[in-house]
Amino acid sequence: MARNKAFDPEEKLEKARDLFWEKGYNATSMQDLCEEMKLNRASIYDTYGDKYALFQQCLQNYAKEKLFDYKQCCEKVSPLSAIDSIIRRAVHNRKEGKSCLMVKTSFELASMDEGIRHIVQEQAKQSISVLQELLEKAQKMNEIPAEKDPATLAQFLYASFSSIWLMDVLFGDKAMLDSMADHILYSIRH
Repeated sequence: MARNKAFDPEEKLEKARDLFWEKGYNATSMQDLCEEMKLNRASIYDTYGDKYALFQQCLQNYAKEKLFDYKQCCEKVSPLSAIDSIIRRAVHNRKEGKSCLMVKTSFELASMDEGIRHIVQEQAKQSISVLQELLEKAQKMNEIPAEKDPATLAQFLYASFSSIWLMDVLFGDKAMLDSMADHILYSIRH
């Protein structure tokens, strides 16, 4: 007869995700995960599989949250306001020490690991799709010029988030990040 878990698997998954987010995949040991999740190795293996399987689940959990976050911004009346919110959240989250887990993972693992690249790529496609839909609506409402290509702008926006986080890591200058966000928005509007 199967036993009920004595812990909440989603809550523990978020603890693992936050640890991977902070340290990266390679720098996070199973012992680190046991301590952070307050679980023994057997419980981790029984519930999530090995470290790699746990990391994949953490990435998928993060992707789901990121998409939800984007869609919450979409509830704004103006599509361009929604895009502004998404960009400002990216800047704000980085100031809290939380650059995008997908971007960090892209640089750490995606070029070497097909499974990880697939997860990161799928999250990117979903995010770009939301951004493109917003940009198409903004164009119909004359918030952005008719000659702009929403698909290219959406890709540009998504790629710009990596640039914001890179510049923050290199310079840690809040005014610079805000100025970059302003410039990104300006380039969309004009």
